[in-house]
Amino acid sequence: MRKIAIIILLLPYKIFAEVSDKMASQSELWLFALIFSISLGFLLRWSKWINIVALPFTILFYYYAYDTIAQPDIGPAIIQEQGKIYIFALYGSASLVFLGVCIGNILNLFKNNCRDQR
Repeated sequence: MRKIAIIILLLPYKIFAEVSDKMASQSELWLFALIFSISLGFLLRWSKWINIVALPFTILFYYYAYDTIAQPDIGPAIIQEQGKIYIFALYGSASLVFLGVCIGNILNLFKNNCRDQR
């Protein structure tokens, strides 16, 4: 009887695991994007050289969003489990980081223009 039970346990089974528990939740995506957006915005306010780090970092956020959805085994499972709103959260959080970079650069321009007018 034990041998049969061991053999049954060792047979390969097709298991359907949830993908969502291994991915960042929507609130985590927005929270990390907000933290990075504010941080990069403040850093860019003081120095435009931070763009050397900020722009590739923003591209990585967009790549992560694209790569997550484009994978043939993960993308459809995420859409099925979390819905299409998760796609919006992925790209929206990447856009939030980009918005922080843009605002930081605009604030840097205003800072430099005010300094030049003195």
